[in-house]
Amino acid sequence: MSFENRKILLFIFVAISVNLFAQSDYEIWKKQQKEELRQYKSEQDKAFVEFLEKNWESFRAFKGEIQDKTPKPEKIPEVKPTTEKKYPKTNIVKEIEVPEVKIQVEEQEQKESMVYVKLKEGPTVNVNFLGLPIELNYSESLNVNLGSPINEKAIANFWYVTSNTEYKTFLQQLHDYREKIQLNDWGYCLLLNEIGKEITGNTQNLTRLFLWFMLTKSGYESKVGFSGDNVYLLLPCKNTMYGVSYIVIDDKRFYTVSFDKKEMLTISINTYDGKYPNADDLIDLSMIESPKVKTTLIEKELKFKYDGVEYTIPVKYNQNTADYFKNYPQTNLEVYFQAPLSPEATYSLSIGLKPILEGKSESEAANVLLRFVQTAFQYKTDGDQFGEEKSLFSDETLFYPYSDCEDRSIIFSYLIRNLLKLDVLGLDYPGHISTAVKFNDEIPGDFVIFEEDKFLVCDPTYINANLGMTMPKFKEVEPKIIDLRK
Repeated sequence: MSFENRKILLFIFVAISVNLFAQSDYEIWKKQQKEELRQYKSEQDKAFVEFLEKNWESFRAFKGEIQDKTPKPEKIPEVKPTTEKKYPKTNIVKEIEVPEVKIQVEEQEQKESMVYVKLKEGPTVNVNFLGLPIELNYSESLNVNLGSPINEKAIANFWYVTSNTEYKTFLQQLHDYREKIQLNDWGYCLLLNEIGKEITGNTQNLTRLFLWFMLTKSGYESKVGFSGDNVYLLLPCKNTMYGVSYIVIDDKRFYTVSFDKKEMLTISINTYDGKYPNADDLIDLSMIESPKVKTTLIEKELKFKYDGVEYTIPVKYNQNTADYFKNYPQTNLEVYFQAPLSPEATYSLSIGLKPILEGKSESEAANVLLRFVQTAFQYKTDGDQFGEEKSLFSDETLFYPYSDCEDRSIIFSYLIRNLLKLDVLGLDYPGHISTAVKFNDEIPGDFVIFEEDKFLVCDPTYINANLGMTMPKFKEVEPKIIDLRK
């Protein structure tokens, strides 16, 4: 090759190299300009968006865990009714406390149930939450155009856009409503879900992204993932969620939570291994107090017989409280045992049972309550009534036509603890739940020893069985203890 040709080739190489470097510098410059155009309200959100754009991987979804695989009996055993056993005449129940509850008439209910939070000027979103009208200011830019395909870039962009809205005022109003309505973590999620559906036009993917953003900004650990065209909300929980599919990240379960339906997935979900700074709280399904939903009273009569005398207990319960629990995830039995009964139901049960229990010894009063729960409620397994396992909160036991062993044990323990002020344990047998009560008198019968205290077996499902009688099938079975003394 001649010297001239080599010079020409060198010139072309240098020109191409300069052009390539120029293009590379130009691309870098363009990216820098684009980043500078993006305005972030916080460095945390800027770093999180950059993280979301690239740190995703695939996780396998596992089918939800079953709480107890042992089937419950289709038919429960009965003891032939006889003259009631005589109990000691000591430790007399002198007075049953009746909580002060004002039950409003229908014309007053709407006014009494309204919950107001002071709003600022601007656009509002309105939802009906379990009979309560909720109104909040919100930024119209919260309704983000997600676009397609669903991928990490689209989700990162959702966070970018939403984090730059005026969401803090919106969140403050939400927290004010939460406090006024006395919502636990699950109730807060339900409220967010209803508002999210209204803002997004009931678009499932956007609603789940809205929940993810608001829960994270409320301090809860949460994630979203995607598979195909679907977005999934992923929540870790302090309690076990039975029957809900989940993925595992760093030995922690993230449940694929839906607030309108149950999903059982066995797919791979793309999500990220990391979290937003200071979003450390886990959803807790426990309930300390009943939600203050609108009062829509329903009345029914519960009938039972004790010592040859027939009793009728008129019970009033709140339809909206029962609706609140409709899609509650199945969880640890302690949550149901320790949850309160709504004020309306507590009041009516206390008034109805008060004259029957007062003047009796605590052991006989407990036996009356045992017979009440055994015979005033109709038995049917969850599979027959709901087509799936569903433990009931006490308000639901009053609402639904049937109940099974854990439902009866839950409401019985509530009555024993609140009316007679006695300590109770839950007894967890394979395929059966019962209770045991600590009495101040020495009562003969089957018992368990827990932390050196004697608890007499009281089975609310064993029809006509008295204190101290265990179902024959479980006589020789040692139950797991559910400590309800807290």
